[in-house]
Amino acid sequence: AKLEDVIAYFQEYSGLNFHLDAGVANSGQEPARVTLKVRDVTLKTALKLVLNPRDLVCVYRDGVLLVAPKSKVASFTVTRVYDVRDLLFKLEDFPGPKLDLDPKKPGVVIDFGQDEPKSIIHEDFLMDLIKTSTGDRSWDDSSATSIDLTKTGLLVVAQSKAIHEEVRHLLDLLRQYK
Repeated sequence: AKLEDVIAYFQEYSGLNFHLDAGVANSGQEPARVTLKVRDVTLKTALKLVLNPRDLVCVYRDGVLLVAPKSKVASFTVTRVYDVRDLLFKLEDFPGPKLDLDPKKPGVVIDFGQDEPKSIIHEDFLMDLIKTSTGDRSWDDSSATSIDLTKTGLLVVAQSKAIHEEVRHLLDLLRQYK
């Protein structure tokens, strides 16, 4: 059967809304033919068996299961929020008094000054590290991608799913060494 007919059957069988991307439906080539005979498999498995050999994927977007080329879906941005307060936590150093000898006066000079709390990882450093360590040039190439750190320690990232995996992995590595 034609790919469009198979997707229509899946829609009728499951009751879910499917949509073929314009790049799939109007590829300018002869309609893709599907031959598949399976028994007792889930809809997800049947979709994978039909779509994977054609470099197509099915993603849920705005209430519809969209069938599109893998290359197009890879460019979709997703916004996720990461809690990085633990990485930006400021440690307060409680040093003892500083004792110095003053050559002009007899005796010892005692200084009880307090230092400001210090952070191991600074906000700007964390943002630069994420941009340079993940996503190659995708941070600069697309206007849809962004990264922002709120004052409350939440990192808001709009990027593709693959880059989100890289960001999550990098944050996990940073947490190992704090």
